[in-house]
Amino acid sequence: MKRSVWIVESLLELVYPERCSLCGVEHVEDSWVPRGDRITGLRFWDGTHLCRSCFSGLASGCVTGMAGAGNGCGLPVAAASSTNPDLVKLVGQFKYHGVRGLAWPLARMLRKPLATARHRWGQVDALVPVSLHCRRRRVRGFNQAEILARLLAEDSETPVMTDVLVRHRNTGQQAKIISSTERGRNMAGSFKARPPVTSGEGRPEGETRIGLVDDLVTSGWTVIGAANRLRAAGWDVRWVLALGLAAEAKNSGRRIDTWEDGF
Repeated sequence: MKRSVWIVESLLELVYPERCSLCGVEHVEDSWVPRGDRITGLRFWDGTHLCRSCFSGLASGCVTGMAGAGNGCGLPVAAASSTNPDLVKLVGQFKYHGVRGLAWPLARMLRKPLATARHRWGQVDALVPVSLHCRRRRVRGFNQAEILARLLAEDSETPVMTDVLVRHRNTGQQAKIISSTERGRNMAGSFKARPPVTSGEGRPEGETRIGLVDDLVTSGWTVIGAANRLRAAGWDVRWVLALGLAAEAKNSGRRIDTWEDGF
Protein backbone atom coordinates (compact mmCIF):
# COMPACT_ATOMS: atom_id res chain seq x y z
CA MET A 1 0.00 0.00 0.00
CA LYS A 2 1.29 3.48 -0.85
CA ARG A 3 2.23 5.57 2.15
CA SER A 4 -0.11 8.40 1.06
CA VAL A 5 -3.08 6.01 1.14
CA TRP A 6 -2.03 4.73 4.56
CA ILE A 7 -1.87 8.32 5.91
CA VAL A 8 -5.36 9.14 4.60
CA GLU A 9 -6.86 5.96 6.08
CA SER A 10 -5.19 6.66 9.44
CA LEU A 11 -6.64 10.21 9.47
CA LEU A 12 -10.10 8.87 8.66
CA GLU A 13 -9.77 6.43 11.56
CA LEU A 14 -8.96 9.36 13.85
CA VAL A 15 -11.99 11.40 12.72
CA TYR A 16 -14.77 8.88 12.22
CA PRO A 17 -16.52 6.79 14.92
CA GLU A 18 -15.15 3.36 15.68
CA ARG A 19 -16.83 0.51 13.83
CA CYS A 20 -16.28 -3.21 14.20
CA SER A 21 -14.03 -4.49 11.43
CA LEU A 22 -16.19 -7.60 10.99
CA CYS A 23 -19.84 -6.68 11.62
CA GLY A 24 -19.43 -2.99 10.75
CA VAL A 25 -21.58 -1.82 13.68
CA GLU A 26 -20.92 1.17 15.96
CA HIS A 27 -21.21 -0.32 19.43
CA VAL A 28 -21.46 1.25 22.87
CA GLU A 29 -18.18 1.73 24.74
CA ASP A 30 -18.19 -1.47 26.83
CA SER A 31 -18.97 -3.67 23.82
CA TRP A 32 -15.43 -3.48 22.43
CA VAL A 33 -12.56 -5.83 23.08
CA PRO A 34 -10.51 -3.72 25.55
CA ARG A 35 -7.26 -2.06 24.64
CA GLY A 36 -4.08 -3.44 26.09
CA ASP A 37 -0.64 -1.95 26.71
CA ARG A 38 0.30 1.09 24.64
CA ILE A 39 3.51 0.01 22.95
CA THR A 40 5.59 1.60 20.22
CA GLY A 41 3.68 1.42 16.94
CA LEU A 42 0.23 1.88 18.48
CA ARG A 43 -1.14 5.43 18.45
CA PHE A 44 -3.24 7.26 21.03
CA TRP A 45 -6.32 7.26 18.81
CA ASP A 46 -6.21 3.57 17.89
CA GLY A 47 -9.29 1.58 18.89
CA THR A 48 -9.54 -2.19 18.86
CA HIS A 49 -12.20 -2.11 16.10
CA LEU A 50 -13.51 -5.51 17.10
CA CYS A 51 -16.60 -6.05 19.23
CA ARG A 52 -16.72 -8.70 21.92
CA SER A 53 -19.32 -10.71 20.01
CA CYS A 54 -17.22 -10.97 16.84
CA PHE A 55 -14.10 -11.70 18.87
CA SER A 56 -15.82 -14.54 20.73
CA GLY A 57 -16.92 -16.08 17.46
CA LEU A 58 -13.44 -15.86 16.01
CA ALA A 59 -11.15 -16.84 18.90
CA SER A 60 -12.54 -20.26 19.69
CA GLY A 61 -9.47 -22.47 19.90
CA CYS A 62 -5.90 -23.41 19.10
CA VAL A 63 -4.87 -25.25 15.96
CA THR A 64 -1.54 -27.08 15.80
CA GLY A 65 0.26 -28.35 12.75
CA MET A 66 3.61 -28.68 11.05
CA ALA A 67 4.95 -26.15 8.54
CA GLY A 68 7.09 -27.68 5.82
CA ALA A 69 6.21 -31.28 6.76
CA GLY A 70 5.95 -32.26 3.09
CA ASN A 71 9.44 -30.96 2.39
CA GLY A 72 11.22 -32.85 5.15
CA CYS A 73 11.84 -29.74 7.24
CA GLY A 74 8.85 -29.71 9.59
CA LEU A 75 8.48 -26.89 12.12
CA PRO A 76 5.74 -27.04 14.79
CA VAL A 77 3.10 -24.31 14.53
CA ALA A 78 0.48 -23.29 17.08
CA ALA A 79 -2.16 -20.94 15.67
CA ALA A 80 -5.24 -19.24 17.04
CA SER A 81 -7.45 -20.59 14.26
CA SER A 82 -7.56 -22.31 10.92
CA THR A 83 -7.20 -19.60 8.30
CA ASN A 84 -10.66 -18.34 7.38
CA PRO A 85 -12.16 -15.32 5.56
CA ASP A 86 -12.90 -13.36 8.76
CA LEU A 87 -9.37 -13.79 10.06
CA VAL A 88 -7.86 -12.88 6.68
CA LYS A 89 -10.02 -9.75 6.62
CA LEU A 90 -8.84 -8.67 10.07
CA VAL A 91 -5.19 -9.30 9.28
CA GLY A 92 -5.59 -7.37 6.03
CA GLN A 93 -7.17 -4.41 7.84
CA PHE A 94 -4.34 -4.49 10.37
CA LYS A 95 -1.46 -4.78 7.88
CA TYR A 96 -2.61 -2.87 4.83
CA HIS A 97 -5.26 -0.36 5.92
CA GLY A 98 -3.82 1.28 9.02
CA VAL A 99 -6.22 -0.28 11.57
CA ARG A 100 -3.40 -0.82 14.04
CA GLY A 101 -5.63 -1.20 17.09
CA LEU A 102 -6.66 -4.63 15.83
CA ALA A 103 -3.27 -5.69 17.21
CA TRP A 104 -4.80 -5.86 20.71
CA PRO A 105 -7.50 -8.47 20.00
CA LEU A 106 -5.23 -10.31 17.57
CA ALA A 107 -2.46 -10.56 20.17
CA ARG A 108 -5.03 -11.76 22.72
CA MET A 109 -5.85 -14.59 20.33
CA LEU A 110 -2.23 -15.77 20.58
CA ARG A 111 -2.37 -16.44 24.33
CA LYS A 112 -3.71 -19.98 23.97
CA PRO A 113 -1.30 -20.90 21.14
CA LEU A 114 1.60 -19.67 23.28
CA ALA A 115 0.53 -21.83 26.21
CA THR A 116 0.01 -24.80 23.88
CA ALA A 117 3.39 -24.40 22.19
CA ARG A 118 5.17 -24.23 25.53
CA HIS A 119 3.39 -27.32 26.80
CA ARG A 120 3.83 -29.47 23.69
CA TRP A 121 7.20 -28.38 22.30
CA GLY A 122 9.06 -26.74 25.16
CA GLN A 123 9.80 -23.38 26.73
CA VAL A 124 11.66 -20.63 24.91
CA ASP A 125 13.84 -17.82 26.18
CA ALA A 126 12.61 -15.19 23.72
CA LEU A 127 10.14 -14.48 20.92
CA VAL A 128 11.45 -13.43 17.51
CA PRO A 129 9.02 -11.76 15.08
CA VAL A 130 9.43 -12.63 11.41
CA SER A 131 11.07 -9.54 9.98
CA LEU A 132 9.99 -7.23 7.17
CA HIS A 133 12.33 -5.75 4.59
CA CYS A 134 13.26 -2.21 5.63
CA ARG A 135 11.62 -0.73 2.53
CA ARG A 136 8.28 -2.40 3.21
CA ARG A 137 8.45 -1.44 6.87
CA ARG A 138 8.96 2.22 5.93
CA VAL A 139 5.91 2.14 3.68
CA ARG A 140 3.70 0.29 6.18
CA GLY A 141 5.00 2.15 9.21
CA PHE A 142 5.37 -0.97 11.38
CA ASN A 143 6.04 -4.70 11.39
CA GLN A 144 2.80 -6.48 12.29
CA ALA A 145 4.61 -9.55 13.67
CA GLU A 146 6.74 -7.37 15.95
CA ILE A 147 3.72 -5.56 17.40
CA LEU A 148 1.98 -8.88 18.06
CA ALA A 149 5.12 -10.30 19.68
CA ARG A 150 5.58 -7.24 21.91
CA LEU A 151 1.97 -7.30 23.10
CA LEU A 152 2.20 -11.01 23.77
CA ALA A 153 5.46 -10.47 25.64
CA GLU A 154 3.75 -7.99 27.97
CA ASP A 155 1.27 -10.73 28.95
CA SER A 156 3.75 -13.58 29.21
CA GLU A 157 6.86 -11.74 30.45
CA THR A 158 8.82 -13.27 27.58
CA PRO A 159 11.55 -11.09 26.01
CA VAL A 160 11.31 -10.11 22.35
CA MET A 161 14.43 -10.03 20.19
CA THR A 162 14.17 -7.91 17.05
CA ASP A 163 17.84 -7.73 16.09
CA VAL A 164 18.66 -11.36 15.33
CA LEU A 165 16.64 -11.83 12.12
CA VAL A 166 16.80 -9.52 9.09
CA ARG A 167 14.98 -9.79 5.78
CA HIS A 168 17.67 -8.48 3.46
CA ARG A 169 15.89 -9.23 0.18
CA ASN A 170 12.65 -7.42 -0.63
CA THR A 171 10.49 -10.28 -1.88
CA GLY A 172 7.08 -10.05 -3.49
CA GLN A 173 4.09 -10.51 -1.20
CA GLN A 174 3.56 -14.19 -0.44
CA ALA A 175 -0.20 -13.64 -0.22
CA LYS A 176 -0.29 -12.82 -3.93
CA ILE A 177 1.46 -16.07 -4.95
CA ILE A 178 -0.78 -19.13 -5.27
CA SER A 179 1.72 -21.89 -6.02
CA SER A 180 3.56 -23.36 -3.03
CA THR A 181 6.61 -23.98 -5.22
CA GLU A 182 6.66 -20.36 -6.34
CA ARG A 183 6.29 -19.23 -2.73
CA GLY A 184 9.38 -21.25 -1.87
CA ARG A 185 11.35 -19.68 -4.71
CA ASN A 186 10.15 -16.24 -3.68
CA MET A 187 11.51 -16.70 -0.15
CA ALA A 188 14.82 -18.36 -1.07
CA GLY A 189 17.74 -16.50 0.49
CA SER A 190 15.52 -13.78 1.96
CA PHE A 191 16.80 -13.80 5.54
CA LYS A 192 20.02 -13.22 7.40
CA ALA A 193 20.54 -14.02 11.08
CA ARG A 194 22.92 -12.76 13.73
CA PRO A 195 24.54 -15.60 15.69
CA PRO A 196 24.25 -15.78 19.49
CA VAL A 197 26.99 -14.17 21.54
CA THR A 198 29.64 -16.81 22.25
CA SER A 199 32.30 -17.31 24.89
CA GLY A 200 35.99 -17.65 24.21
CA GLU A 201 35.48 -21.40 23.72
CA GLY A 202 32.91 -20.76 21.01
CA ARG A 203 29.92 -21.79 23.14
CA PRO A 204 26.83 -19.55 23.24
CA GLU A 205 26.58 -17.26 26.25
CA GLY A 206 23.05 -17.17 27.63
CA GLU A 207 19.95 -18.88 26.31
CA THR A 208 19.32 -19.58 22.63
CA ARG A 209 15.83 -21.15 22.60
CA ILE A 210 13.44 -19.02 20.56
CA GLY A 211 9.92 -19.08 19.15
CA LEU A 212 8.97 -17.32 15.93
CA VAL A 213 5.89 -15.08 15.64
CA ASP A 214 4.06 -14.42 12.35
CA ASP A 215 0.54 -13.52 11.27
CA LEU A 216 -0.61 -16.21 8.83
CA VAL A 217 1.14 -19.47 7.97
CA THR A 218 -0.01 -20.74 4.58
CA SER A 219 2.56 -22.76 2.67
CA GLY A 220 5.01 -22.32 5.56
CA TRP A 221 7.89 -21.19 3.36
CA THR A 222 8.35 -17.87 5.15
CA VAL A 223 8.72 -19.34 8.65
CA ILE A 224 10.77 -22.27 7.36
CA GLY A 225 13.16 -19.87 5.62
CA ALA A 226 13.49 -17.78 8.76
CA ALA A 227 13.94 -20.83 11.03
CA ASN A 228 16.54 -22.42 8.78
CA ARG A 229 18.62 -19.24 8.70
CA LEU A 230 18.37 -18.83 12.49
CA ARG A 231 19.32 -22.44 13.11
CA ALA A 232 22.30 -22.14 10.77
CA ALA A 233 23.44 -19.16 12.85
CA GLY A 234 23.24 -21.19 16.07
CA TRP A 235 19.76 -20.51 17.46
CA ASP A 236 17.46 -23.26 18.75
CA VAL A 237 14.13 -22.55 17.02
CA ARG A 238 11.46 -24.53 18.88
CA TRP A 239 8.15 -23.51 17.30
CA VAL A 240 6.07 -20.84 15.56
CA LEU A 241 3.08 -18.84 16.80
CA ALA A 242 0.60 -17.57 14.22
CA LEU A 243 -2.90 -16.19 14.03
CA GLY A 244 -3.98 -18.50 11.22
CA LEU A 245 -2.83 -21.88 9.93
CA ALA A 246 -3.84 -22.93 6.44
CA ALA A 247 -4.37 -26.45 5.12
CA GLU A 248 -1.02 -26.39 3.30
CA ALA A 249 0.81 -26.17 6.64
CA LYS A 250 -0.78 -29.02 8.54
CA ASN A 251 0.05 -32.64 9.24
CA SER A 252 -1.91 -35.72 10.25
CA GLY A 253 -1.49 -34.80 13.90
CA ARG A 254 -3.35 -31.52 13.57
CA ARG A 255 -5.47 -30.71 16.62
CA ILE A 256 -8.04 -28.09 17.59
CA ASP A 257 -8.40 -27.23 21.27
CA THR A 258 -11.22 -24.96 22.39
CA TRP A 259 -10.79 -22.30 25.04
CA GLU A 260 -12.51 -19.44 26.76
CA ASP A 261 -11.03 -15.96 27.08
CA GLY A 262 -12.42 -13.51 29.63
CA PHE A 263 -11.96 -9.76 29.43
